[in-house]
Amino acid sequence: MLAMAAACGGGSDDAISPPAGDAPSGSTGVERPFVMGVSSQPAQTSENAYRDAFEIAEAAGEVVLIQRAPPWSEFVPGGSISSRTEQLTLLEKDLAEEHGLQLFLAIDPTMPGDRSRLANLPENLAGEGFTNEDVRAAFIAYAKYLALNYKPAYMALGVEVDMIYRGRGDGSFRNFISLYFEAYDAVKSVSKATLVFPTFQYEDMLGLLNMGSPTLPSWSLVNRFEPKIDVLAVSSYPSLVFNTVSDLPLDYYGALAGRLDRPVMFASVGWNSRAEGSAPVDPSDSGQIAYLYRVLSAAESLDASALVWYLGRDPEAVPAGFEPLARMGLHDAAGNPKIVWRIWLSALSRPWAARAPLATP
Repeated sequence: MLAMAAACGGGSDDAISPPAGDAPSGSTGVERPFVMGVSSQPAQTSENAYRDAFEIAEAAGEVVLIQRAPPWSEFVPGGSISSRTEQLTLLEKDLAEEHGLQLFLAIDPTMPGDRSRLANLPENLAGEGFTNEDVRAAFIAYAKYLALNYKPAYMALGVEVDMIYRGRGDGSFRNFISLYFEAYDAVKSVSKATLVFPTFQYEDMLGLLNMGSPTLPSWSLVNRFEPKIDVLAVSSYPSLVFNTVSDLPLDYYGALAGRLDRPVMFASVGWNSRAEGSAPVDPSDSGQIAYLYRVLSAAESLDASALVWYLGRDPEAVPAGFEPLARMGLHDAAGNPKIVWRIWLSALSRPWAARAPLATP
């Protein structure tokens, strides 16, 4: 979403590369259980900026998150895959291979600001939902296309799906689950090693997002995806709810412990850097640093399988209302590393304890 709204233009490779000696010394050498990575969200809407995003991803870890809505009209019955989609597939596969990155693909069918509505539907499907046969067929076909052509390590079939339940109720959520099950089988039929799951929005699952009237936790929604859920994956942006990291309970992520007999995955996390009005982001933001320490500790204690930071670099242009999310980058909009980047690199310097692939149904 932020990538689509950002302004076009070229970026400097030098601007995004950490200076020599930027990684702190003093690594313990103790293995970390989780892979680390960032999303492929670019700072601008240009191919050069997208390539830059993969360069940051390589510097940031082992995995890159690519998240988008399906190109519905191309995958409905009778539709045809566009040359743009084919070219994007080749580009992303080449970039991932060039930079030595595992792929985490997330199919995000709903509006980021309103999970009760499907995103980017063509005019002939406007207003439709998960009961529409063309929508269902397109979702399944797209999931199978991605699995077959990308062979990703991870695939999310639905993003922050608990918010579908909040926005549309149990009937719509049941329709999504039935679609998810069909898509899960389609993915596994062509790429059995891919770990498949939905993602849940952690603050919403805790009932914290509606600050005027907090709701009850929704953890029972997770179990409704059994047995076809390979990972318990959450997004988490606590700075949308809390003013400071010290406001977070010490066991803030404790609700994930033992919740499901599957690995825990922090699929997208972040804390916004401070900015006053039109002033530039404060690169020494202590809140962002403190939160990174907190989530690294949680990932360690939960023996998480992955930790993905939402943005490698802040976008240069930001849609109104999305400023808090847009300032979560490990680099600022000009490509300069924030102080939090040093902490990230310090954690990354620990060797990753690669695990055997998970046995899936």
